[in-house]
Amino acid sequence: MLGGKVNVLLDAQWGSSGKGKFSPWLAERHGVTFASSSNGPNAGHCVERDGVRRVLKCLPAACLVPSVKTVLLTGASVFDIRQFKAETAWTNAGIVVHERAVVLQERHREQERASAGLTVIASTQQGSAAAAVEKLMRNPEVVAAAHRDAFWPDRVASSFECRTILLERLERGEAALHEVSQGYALSIDHGSHFPQCTSRNCTTARALDDLGVSPRLLGDVYLNVRPYPIRVGHIVHDGQVLGHSGGFYPDCEETDWETVGRLAGMPDEEIQKLYQAELTTVTRRLRRVCTFSCMGFVDAVRANGATKIILNFANYLDWSVNGARGEVPVDDLPERVRDFVRLLESLSGCPVVAIGTGADHNDVLIPRRP
Repeated sequence: MLGGKVNVLLDAQWGSSGKGKFSPWLAERHGVTFASSSNGPNAGHCVERDGVRRVLKCLPAACLVPSVKTVLLTGASVFDIRQFKAETAWTNAGIVVHERAVVLQERHREQERASAGLTVIASTQQGSAAAAVEKLMRNPEVVAAAHRDAFWPDRVASSFECRTILLERLERGEAALHEVSQGYALSIDHGSHFPQCTSRNCTTARALDDLGVSPRLLGDVYLNVRPYPIRVGHIVHDGQVLGHSGGFYPDCEETDWETVGRLAGMPDEEIQKLYQAELTTVTRRLRRVCTFSCMGFVDAVRANGATKIILNFANYLDWSVNGARGEVPVDDLPERVRDFVRLLESLSGCPVVAIGTGADHNDVLIPRRP
């Protein structure tokens, strides 16, 4: 990770690749002092450490790391004040809210739940798009500036003030980390399938735009991937699919969790646990799963200027690495994991710098090369 730069972490696929695990891991490992995000209620980043599990929908997951002194919610954020207040109790960092961040209201959720169009595409219907539309319509009552008293007045800052706080840290050579919500393949303009997508772009370029800084300040770009990508589950009622969550890339095919578990050598009881573990954080629908797409991965690498790759859920390739930690020579990895690491590196031209092996913050293998 580069000091004096904005480093970016994003999901190369359709989300749920474990950015919540790796955002604090990267921040801790590299002494990040400034963390930012543009989260919305349709994203939930999970952090599990020593049996304590937290789900963040407002603050970047890196806020849990002691080295992080400043946390910024950009002007592109959409969030619920109650959730925001709950998350502030989990961090000792100073929190700054961009004055044009959008404050979610119950009417926004109601609008989306009543939308037949959003139901058809199996949207999470959490209100983020409806809230953002009000901002686009220039409603001054929907942004954080109109809710200063709810945040404590000193936490709401102008675009100039937010940018100045970031630039001062970068000028001291400190590292910043921006955590992109959801996944690149869900981008409204650049993703795999429209209209089964999110309401904005999930890209490196969007991250810099949200922060209002020059591309010259870009540091490392970490692409987070899982060997079996997922999509949010369909909306199903009485056995009928009311909302279809979208297709997959043409070079992969849909599979099921039983098959994934069997191929990885999971015990029967662990396969059954997948049907709980793979419920989405926000909607609690069972995720759909497919085989890996080389086409989608290469597109994400090129579009986002990836410099480093993080492989998560390696235990879904080979259960023998479940919960494994520490440095390991690449050649000593189990065959399916080793071959997959080499595939990612050959497709991207970037090193795989971390391998997630379980839910806990420290369940990480660090590949070592000769």
